[in-house]
Amino acid sequence: MTAPSALARLGGSARREAGFIAGSRVMLLALVVVPFCAIAVIAAMLSQGALQALPVGVVDNARTSESQALVRLLSGRPEVRIAAQPVSDAAAEAAMRRGQIWAFVSLPRGFGQARAADEPIRLFYNAAYLSVGSTIERSLTTALRGSIIAGFEDTAWRAGVLSDRAAIPQVQISVLFNPEASFEWYLQALVQPAMLHLLAACVAVYAMARELGGPDGRSLDAWRAETGGGAAALAGKLVPYLTLLSFWGAVWMVWLVGFKGWRMEGSLLATFAAQIALIAASLALSFGFVAGARRDIFGYSLSALYAGSALAYSGGSLPMEGAPTVAGVWHQVLPFTHYLTAQMDQFLGAPARQAWGAALLLAGYAAAGLALATWLGRSKSPA
Repeated sequence: MTAPSALARLGGSARREAGFIAGSRVMLLALVVVPFCAIAVIAAMLSQGALQALPVGVVDNARTSESQALVRLLSGRPEVRIAAQPVSDAAAEAAMRRGQIWAFVSLPRGFGQARAADEPIRLFYNAAYLSVGSTIERSLTTALRGSIIAGFEDTAWRAGVLSDRAAIPQVQISVLFNPEASFEWYLQALVQPAMLHLLAACVAVYAMARELGGPDGRSLDAWRAETGGGAAALAGKLVPYLTLLSFWGAVWMVWLVGFKGWRMEGSLLATFAAQIALIAASLALSFGFVAGARRDIFGYSLSALYAGSALAYSGGSLPMEGAPTVAGVWHQVLPFTHYLTAQMDQFLGAPARQAWGAALLLAGYAAAGLALATWLGRSKSPA
């Protein structure tokens, strides 16, 4: 009897797995309901973009017309809402501990007076919320700039000089990349592919573990006999999951770039290719872990180790420069790191060859995972 070709084994295994997915509530939940809900929920949560109406406090130790003008300007900023005006810094700190405010601004005594002591305006915020702190700092800087200009115009008026003829010093600040400081652009681009990465790793463990044996006579030997086994059959087993998860990745990309208007300056095609390669790598690596450990619990644990920690060590949320050597090596080993770097670079307009290079590298991860699963599946006896 002639052994089936690699293409036939791939196709047969893919059809077998597609039939399993269609009849499995767990897989339909994981591959259809969960990605749809995740995209909808995350999109709804981040649709506002930048932070708005953050509750802050103002300690006005000066109580001058200038300080009151600054408070009015600050209250007009959409990013903040003055929720309290404590009488002292200690009272403001207590309000922060109670969770009433996220930060507070302390205006020094004599603020705006010519002979006042040269004390700075102080901004206090919880170091655990750097994004909140930077947003409030930006609002305060804008309000303070408006206060300075208003004071300059008042001084010019008192001196009998028309304010529109006075040379007001101008400062132009240009923020590159995401100038709106939108959390939608930043977090959606970060969270959605990380979610697909983790989901791919988990469904791969479930799909491979079910072949290890069970009361209905399933075993690796039975799977090999049915599909022909080998790397081609493993690749065919991977194809339905790759197709479904890549579809959701495309939906997310179309939503972000096509509907929300976050323009990708580089190559969208190369970025999508890198994302497909990332999902394939996630599936194949988890196949290999289950084939090696022969226990689903170890497969889930190892998958959680590399896919669950990917967001933290990718460099997208925390800087990796200056990190310990072990953390730096782990950062480089994780496949998600290479995808995220390629994606963000393409959003900023990097050459497409960088994303194609990442796609090629991630395809290598996928090939290594399939090779590992094939080798380990042959080297051990089925349970």
